[in-house]
Order: sequence, then structure tokens, then C-alpha cells
Amino acid sequence: MLLIFPPVLQAPASPVPPPLNLATPPLPVVASTPPSLDLAGALARARNENPMLRAAKARVEERRGLITSTRADALPQVTLVGDFTRTRDVSMLNSSFADLAPSFGFPLSTLVGTRGVYTTQANLTQPLFYWGKLGTAIDIAQMGEKEASYGFTTAELDVLHGVAKAYLAVLSAQAEQEVIESRRNTAEQFVSDVKARLEAQTATELDRLRAESEWLAVIPEALQAEANVRRSLEVLNGQLGLDPKAPLSLVALGQTEPGPRPEGAPRSELLQLRQQEAMYRANDKVLISDLRPKFDLTASYGYQAGKTDLLFKEPYDTWKVSVTMKFPVFDGLRSSGKRAQNTAQLEQVKQQRLDRERNIAIEQSSADRDLVKASAMTEAARRAHDAAAEALRMSRDSFDQGLITSLDLLQAERSERQAESQRRQAELKLWAARFDQRRALGLPPL
Repeated sequence: MLLIFPPVLQAPASPVPPPLNLATPPLPVVASTPPSLDLAGALARARNENPMLRAAKARVEERRGLITSTRADALPQVTLVGDFTRTRDVSMLNSSFADLAPSFGFPLSTLVGTRGVYTTQANLTQPLFYWGKLGTAIDIAQMGEKEASYGFTTAELDVLHGVAKAYLAVLSAQAEQEVIESRRNTAEQFVSDVKARLEAQTATELDRLRAESEWLAVIPEALQAEANVRRSLEVLNGQLGLDPKAPLSLVALGQTEPGPRPEGAPRSELLQLRQQEAMYRANDKVLISDLRPKFDLTASYGYQAGKTDLLFKEPYDTWKVSVTMKFPVFDGLRSSGKRAQNTAQLEQVKQQRLDRERNIAIEQSSADRDLVKASAMTEAARRAHDAAAEALRMSRDSFDQGLITSLDLLQAERSERQAESQRRQAELKLWAARFDQRRALGLPPL
């Protein structure tokens, strides 16, 4: 962090209390030095701790699980069944045999006796032919994983550039606060100097009022600058997954050097939309397959007996094998409606992609122009600050020679502080323009 030490107009004779008993707020007592953090460290922490990125990673894991569950529909399903059933069946009483049973000496109670049946069975179900529906569904699930990974890349770039912008906002607020603090210190020194000269009858009451007016005018700006610093730190801490009140000491970025335009990467937003288009096209094949016949294989093998000691013995073994065809004839136009909906969604995604392509082209050209403009403004701000610093040096020499008043020197001090603030703000804006260019090219901040 760059520090600006206020120049001394002249050595004060003794500490002078602030006028009108307006005391400046005391500095908070810091128990320990806050951890130092540079931009690279902030970006690395955001990759690991930002909640939005964690949510995007979880979405990718969700799509991977969907691939496994979708593939399971094409594999055989095996189920083991163990069953005990106790029934009292009265259907025999309604048959012709029940009318003849008494004539043969069989009481009707023997026909409706309670019986228990034990069953152990293994069932298998295997889809045979679905017109490519199952394989296409697996392909769609795999496309969904890629689409989620592209979405994660987009979220990562947005988060990283958001952290970089928040980092610049903190540095900008701190730079503004330092400039205002130096102005306040200079104004306090000026008040002390005018009071000393007023006692020596070399200054007027009007000079004292002007000095106090300047000092009082800078106090609200200092309070606002402090609030801006705290607010920007809270925003940065939130993006880094830290407590909003956690103290941080940020490392200054320094001056950025001009360089060639970096090579861009394919924009993940466009790749994500193209992947969605492919998913909708594949989904149409799935919907078409629902209108065609399907073949399933089912098989079962097991044992069924009225006593447990007869299980797993012949002839109590039972088995069944069947091939089933299902031919949808009329589903109330449900499949037709789904296909129309899928076609409309495909067209929406296609138009979104075309619009996004145009916006990205505009974004890239705008970022290039803004970078050139920010570079020119930074160079102009540096020259303006050099001129203001030279003017301040000459003003100090003139003040020492008694050619100008302390008010003139104060104005020169103020001009130099403003030029210093504009220079630092221009340098940070140049960093922001470089970050915007890299974002437009699909690159991280660093």
C-alpha cells in the first residue's frame, strides 16, 4: 500500500487544540496485525471458499450422478424377493365343484381352509430394444455434465473478476482515504500556523476563519472515506468467504505495464449454450422413440411351498421367462406436445446464443477501446501530478522567501493532493480496464 506523508508547512510551536472543540474520532486499537493479502492470494482463496463456486461444483457433481442413474436404466435390474402370505380363499365355494362336494362327503369348510405360502424368488428385468432411447438418454446426461462444467467455468470467471474488482475498490477507497487524511493533517497544521501568526500579529482574524473553514470542510470527507473503506472491505470479505468484519491488509498492485493483447479463450457461455442446443436435439430423438414399440425381457426363478422345509427342493421350484412388446397407440397427444415444447426451447437457446455472440463481440471491442482510453488517462494523470508536485515545490520555496502566504501554500498542497488522488485512481482504473479485457477474452484476472 502506498503511503502519502503530508508535507510540513512549518514546525508548530506547541500543540493547538482543534477549534470549536470538535475532536477527531480516535483510531481503533488494533490488537494484532491484520493478515496481508495480495491479489493472487485473494483469487486462490476465492476459488476454494467462495460459496457461489462451491454451488457450481456441486452442480457438476449432480450431473455426474445423473449419468450413473441414467445408465442404470439400460442395465438389467435384479431383485430378490422373500414373501410369506397367509390367505383364506373362498373362490372354490363359488364353483360347480362346491355344489357336488357334499354328495362326495367333503364338507365345505375343507374347501376354504387357511393356507400359508412361502416364496423365495429372483426377478430380472432387461430392456431389449427402445429405438435408441436409452443410449441417447445416456448421451444427454453426459452432455449435461459438460454443460454444467461450462457453467462452472463461467461462474469461476465471474467470481474471480468480481474479487479482482472488489480488491481494486478497496485499494481505491484506501487511496482516497489516505489523500483526505493528508489534507486533514495539512489543514490542521495550517490552523496551528495561522493561530501562531495571529498571536504574533502577522495574520488576521479572516485568515484564522479561512483556515478553520478548510479544516472543518475536510472532516466529513474523512468520515465518508472511512465508511467507504469499511464497506469495500466487507464486500471483499464476503466474496472470499470471510467474516465481513475480518481485518485485511491488501498489497498494492503497483503500476501496470503495457503489453500485447492476450490470446483469448473460447467463451464458456457460448459453449454452454451450444451444449444445451445439442441436448435439446438429442432429446427430440428420445421423444420420437416414445411413439414406437418397445421390447422388454422379464425372467424369474425361485421356490414356492406351503412349509419352510420344502423350500429349495424339487418340485417346488418355479420359473418364468417372457418377452413383452409395448406399442403406444394413443397417449392423448402428450408426446406431440412434448416435441413442440422441446422445439420451442431449442429455438430459444439458439436465439440466446446468437444474441450472446453479438454481445461478446461488442464487449471485446469496448474493452479494447476502454483499455486504450484508460492508458491515456493514466499517462495524463501522471504528468498532471508531476506538474502539481513541481508547483508545490516552487510554492514552498516562495513561502520560505515570504513571497506568498500560507493560504497560497495550502492551495498548492490541496492541488497536489488532488492530482495524487487522480493519478492513483487512474492507475487503478487501468488495472480495471485490463481485467475487463481479459474477462471479455474469457481469461481470469491473472
